[in-house]
This record gives sequence, structure tokens and C-alpha cells, in this order.
Amino acid sequence: MDDAAEHHGQALFAFVRFWSRRWTGADPQRGRDVMVLEAVHALTARQRPTSINDLARELGVDQSGASRMVARAEQQGLLTRRAPTRVGVTSAITVTAAGEELLRQAHAWQNEVLRTLTADWPAGDVATLMTLMNRLVQAQSDLGAPPP
Repeated sequence: MDDAAEHHGQALFAFVRFWSRRWTGADPQRGRDVMVLEAVHALTARQRPTSINDLARELGVDQSGASRMVARAEQQGLLTRRAPTRVGVTSAITVTAAGEELLRQAHAWQNEVLRTLTADWPAGDVATLMTLMNRLVQAQSDLGAPPP
């Protein structure tokens, strides 16, 4: 492995650390709200359960941290939590209309940031970046997926 390749993992994690802390609003808690909404949205899109434990795994936090994030999002009117209908079934967490609107705003901001950062890039480079980032996300998802 050459010297540059030896630091690729560090570059990836520097990238993740930088962007995981960014949000356009003055309230830093808003970024955490978006994170929990993104997690519910992602689990729902993959037709996965949306319990506190499922969200904790998706977010990479412990159960109590996920529970606090969900409780705050509920108080903000961004999520609803449906109580289990029978013993042994977990609660289901869903995004409200207000949560969907916040996600829409977050996604618009994310798209604008990408457009700004890559404004002088050739379209092929942007497409390659998106393809490779999606492959990384899929590879991580595959690693974390339960066995068939």
C-alpha cells in the first residue's frame, strides 16, 4: 500500500465527522432532529422496523440516546410513536407532516451544498462521486444486514 492509500480511511472519517455536524439553522439540536428523521425515513424505505432499538442501530447510538432523540422529535411534532398493539411487539415510529417538511428542507440544503461544492467539476466527476458514495453506503448496509 502506498503512503497516500494508507490515509484514505482517515480522509473518509474526516469527511464524515465534518458533514455530520453541519446544519444551516442556528439551533444545533436541529441537526440531531434531522438525523433521527433520516434514520426513520431510511428504515421505512427499506421496509425495516422502526422501534427505538432499530433506530439506535441505524444511528449508531445506544438505546437511551435514541430514545431521547425520538422523545425530542415527538415533542417537536416531527415524529409519532404508536404503542404496540400486543405483547412482544415494539412501538412503531413514523415521520409526521412537519417531519416530512423538515426532511424536504434538509434534503434541499444537502443538494445545494453538493451543487456548490462541485460547481466547477465536470458532470462525469460528480456522477462518479455519487456512484462511489452510494457503493460505500450499500457496502455498509450489507455488512450490517442480518443474515438471510
